[in-house]
Amino acid sequence: MKNIAIYTCFTTLFFSFNAPAENCKSKPYNLETPEGYNHSKYAPSPTERFYDGKAFIASIDDKGDDDSSLPDGDEQGEYLVQPQWVSVHIKRYLDDAGQGTYAPGWTRPTWYKVDLFDEERGAMDSSKRIDDSYKGVGRTWNRGHLAQRADANRLGEEYGCNTHMFTNAFPQHAKFNQGIWLGLENYIGGLSNQVGELWVIAGPVFTVEPKLIGDAGEVPVAVPDMAFKVVIWEKTEGIETLAFLFPNNYEDTAYLKGNCSSDKEYDYSNYYSSLAEIEDLTGLKFLEGKSESYKQKKTHTMPYVKKEYRVGYCI
Repeated sequence: MKNIAIYTCFTTLFFSFNAPAENCKSKPYNLETPEGYNHSKYAPSPTERFYDGKAFIASIDDKGDDDSSLPDGDEQGEYLVQPQWVSVHIKRYLDDAGQGTYAPGWTRPTWYKVDLFDEERGAMDSSKRIDDSYKGVGRTWNRGHLAQRADANRLGEEYGCNTHMFTNAFPQHAKFNQGIWLGLENYIGGLSNQVGELWVIAGPVFTVEPKLIGDAGEVPVAVPDMAFKVVIWEKTEGIETLAFLFPNNYEDTAYLKGNCSSDKEYDYSNYYSSLAEIEDLTGLKFLEGKSESYKQKKTHTMPYVKKEYRVGYCI
């Protein structure tokens, strides 16, 4: 009986540690924004086609307003097939010992089909998924999240699954997406643990006519040449912000190897920006009511995050 008990205990442990992770469903989850979350609080303007992802909100590029995204306008009024911006409210997530950690998540799904892009499919006379436009170029251009799945997992695994939508992505160079961008996402996760809550707004930047990806019969997706990220949190003495502007390529040696787990740590000082600079490049407006001198202030340092609050690696 003793041996049977030991075997039963061992078997239970074996299967509990080796049980396959649950998979995200093949279709998006029907969710509500959790109480206490306000993704729109510091969202910029204007809003083109609004999308509420519950774990994030987004403004999706509209055919009629590309002149605010491209330096010389876009006479063709082409769809960029991506968000203009994504905004997300992130709150502290600690384990039982009070340490920063990733929230549990399920195995990633195939990117979900979003009906909103039926407008683009109709304009292009295409029945293809947006996902198809990335096939064959995945090693160069990733489906780059704007609201990180790991942060959405803090709301629940289903919310993390629902970040895999093209209302929350644009083509990011693989080494950028898997390197310094991921490192910044991890840093922000740790910062949110330290300050309690914060807001992140991110999006593409077009300063030149964009390259398009997608084969014949697919919906062409524009590749931005830059990406921005703004972080906002509240203190008793006022609002604090961080602003970043990155080239969407791998030409800059400051990106190091472009592999977060190998690089361990990045220097972000080359990519510090200001709200005013991002506004000038995108046509967006942040923090309505704040003075121009406030917006002109360039990020000059990143707050130190205590070790116990950090998440992930490469931070």
